[in-house]
Amino acid sequence: MRLSVTTKSTAKGTAKAAALATFLTVALLSSLAPVRSLELNGQTSFVAVPTKAKLVNYQWYAFQGRAVAYVVLEFPAGAEAGLGAISLEQIRGVHPAFRWGAVPVRAFLGTPRREGDAIAAEAEFADKARSVMVHFPQAVAPGNTVTVAFQLGRNPPEGLYSFSLSAIPAGPNPIPQVVGVLQMDILQPFRD
Repeated sequence: MRLSVTTKSTAKGTAKAAALATFLTVALLSSLAPVRSLELNGQTSFVAVPTKAKLVNYQWYAFQGRAVAYVVLEFPAGAEAGLGAISLEQIRGVHPAFRWGAVPVRAFLGTPRREGDAIAAEAEFADKARSVMVHFPQAVAPGNTVTVAFQLGRNPPEGLYSFSLSAIPAGPNPIPQVVGVLQMDILQPFRD
């Protein structure tokens, strides 16, 4: 069986068809709700887990002033859940990296040398400042690079400091996802 349709093309008919197609496309796209999170059995999870992160500190020496430690996380577009928080736990280093306890924290989109829009962030320090949880009251949308700046003031003593970084999705009963291990090497100043 063969079905064929013939149409008579006119400029007016083509314009109407294009307008109708545009209207239907807009109506369809506007009816789709954005995916905010993936929930399974009442728990929120990422579909694509963040795997790219780094720790940057432009002050390399022990006790050097104006030190800021930046945690930079590339949040993948396919995550399908907003970023609700990050968890940073010190797993190596004789001294706590946050030696003087809780420090001011700020967050923004972009990287340390290419700052974008500011993001609201609240930090909770625990375990004698060896772990910190940074909450984002407004979840960060997938597809962004997020930087959290820890205003250390002064660097900790010389040594290699390692941290486990986890990303936590926004939503009910979030399942934290381990991103990886970050390292910060603090050097002894050269002396004659």
